[in-house]
Amino acid sequence: MTTSLLRHRRSVLALGLGLALFWLLPGGGSSAGASAARGGKSVSIVSFAFKPATVKVKRGASVSFVNTSNTEHTATKGGVFDTKRIQPGKSVLVKFGKRGTFAYHCKIHPFMKGKVVVE
Repeated sequence: MTTSLLRHRRSVLALGLGLALFWLLPGGGSSAGASAARGGKSVSIVSFAFKPATVKVKRGASVSFVNTSNTEHTATKGGVFDTKRIQPGKSVLVKFGKRGTFAYHCKIHPFMKGKVVVE
């Protein structure tokens, strides 16, 4: 094999690994800050509570649910959205395409409740 072919293969491999790592980040490569820049908001999961408890966004915006606790949680509104289990230190981005008020809870800890208002 020629040296230039080996360099090309290494470059392609490095690019592929970089893209894979980018998409494996919490939120599928999107951060809470990027979501906020698009009109979205962030909800932190802290001490068995959603903070803020109520968040307002425009239709089409996303909410980033960020688990800052040391145990897994969910954010679930039956038939509308379900983050599945969010591991400690991870986040999940949920896009809201319909207007309305969506009261949600944690499936694991049902006493944890929050609300997303989509205008």
